Amino acid sequence: MRKLTKILVNKSKDSFLLALELFNKPTIGYRTESFSILFSNAWELLLKAYLYETSGGKRQSIFRKKIKDQKRESVTIDECLKKIFAKSNDPVRKNIEYISEIRNEAAHLIIAELDPYFSRVFQRGVLNYIELLDKWFSIKLAETFKPGLISLISDEGAVKNISILKKSFSKEDFQYINDWVKKFNALERIGEKATIPITYSIAIVNNPNKADVVLSSGGKGVRAVILEKYRDIDQTHPFRRKDAIEEILGRLKAGQNFTTHDFEAYCFVNGIKKSSKNEDYWKPKYGSGQYSGKLVDSVVTFFNSNPGARNNLRQQYSEHLKRKRK
Repeated sequence: MRKLTKILVNKSKDSFLLALELFNKPTIGYRTESFSILFSNAWELLLKAYLYETSGGKRQSIFRKKIKDQKRESVTIDECLKKIFAKSNDPVRKNIEYISEIRNEAAHLIIAELDPYFSRVFQRGVLNYIELLDKWFSIKLAETFKPGLISLISDEGAVKNISILKKSFSKEDFQYINDWVKKFNALERIGEKATIPITYSIAIVNNPNKADVVLSSGGKGVRAVILEKYRDIDQTHPFRRKDAIEEILGRLKAGQNFTTHDFEAYCFVNGIKKSSKNEDYWKPKYGSGQYSGKLVDSVVTFFNSNPGARNNLRQQYSEHLKRKRK
């Protein structure tokens, strides 16, 4: 390892470990911003160390051409990423870019409700950093530190429904939150190297490799008892039908109408009420049904993207009602 490479790697490790230490101190209120600044710096130094080492020690690999009477400038983290990760949608690159963007926002307002999203991107970034430090420079941090020291402490239950947040913030702040959540969702679609997903699913599948959690019947154990997880319906399904329709109307593109018939037609065609308890719809034993923010988001997205589909939905629902009356 060349002298400059070693210096860059050591500084990168120092910045990385300080980022972890600060994030895991619950008394620090500026920890999201501090982590993004230090961790972005750790990545930038590591990327430059890799570029410098693999170029055979050529300074132009990480420095711009010197201008007379001016200090030589090094390339930016974005330039490093483009050189190392050629594909713009590379999950590791997208993870670093997301964190770097948080760093750029640190001087402005970072809303606390975004922390549960950010922490999952951070944790994935920590794992990516450790893997590449080992792959590129044969430095095994995972063997030096206990697993708990490379895990970020975050509140798993702090993820708020995006529709509920709309009621708590100004239009501008809500748009800011929504934009960041959309970027997080885009990372989820790229894959596990981009972020740790919010939701894990349990399902009965033929291929256990496709399951998030695998349940075993065991050997001679006793029969398992499956308990239904407690749900606060007012949190998971906060909308009555009237409230859901009002929320949808407020978010549809200008000029669009939306009626109770349209809402019921969408629910029928998409099988929302085939069961009385699902992620979109929940019908308690006593009282009227309630709807989730996820359903509201889906309806808004559908009608804004497919304004011409309204008549088809209405027709299918009307034919259903005619059959039901017979």
